[in-house]
Amino acid sequence: MKQQQGMSLIEVMVSVAILASGLLGLAALQSRSIVMNQSAHYRSVAADLAADLADRIRANRSPYFAMDGNILQADLPLPPNFANCPQNTSTPDSAPTCTAVNGHQSYLVATEMSEWNTSLRGQLPNARYNLAQVAASSAAFYRYTLTITWADDRGNANPDTSYVTVIE
Repeated sequence: MKQQQGMSLIEVMVSVAILASGLLGLAALQSRSIVMNQSAHYRSVAADLAADLADRIRANRSPYFAMDGNILQADLPLPPNFANCPQNTSTPDSAPTCTAVNGHQSYLVATEMSEWNTSLRGQLPNARYNLAQVAASSAAFYRYTLTITWADDRGNANPDTSYVTVIE
C-alpha cells in the first residue's frame, strides 16, 4: 500500500480561498484609508483657512487696540466689522458683497474677504462660509463665529461637512 504524500487539491483550494478573502479585506481597508485621508486633509485645510481669516481680522483691528492709550474706551472707533461681508450665495466664486462696513479701513475688509474667499473656493470643493457676529466680552472689538462648509461626498449619506470656530 502507498502512503499519500503532499497536499490534496481540496486543501490547496481552501488555503487559496482564505488567502483571497484576506487580500480582499486588505484592499477594502486600503480604499477606506484613502477616503478618510482625503477627508482629514479637507478638515485640516478648513482649519488653516479659519486661522488665516482670524489673522486677517486681528491684523485689521490691531490699530484700534494700539489707540487705547489715554483715550476713553467709548471714544474709540470700532474696528471694521467683517461679518458685513457675506459670501455671495448665487455666485460663490465672485467677491463677497460688503455692506455698511464700519471704520476707516473698510476698503481693506472687502479686499481681505475677497482674497480669502478666492483661497477658500480654490482649496475646498464647493466651499461656502458664514461669518456671524456674536456678542463680545468687550465693546472694543467684534467676536465672530465662522462656519466653513464643503462637499465631502466620500461615502457619506450627508455630503456636506462643516468646520466651526470662534474668532476673538
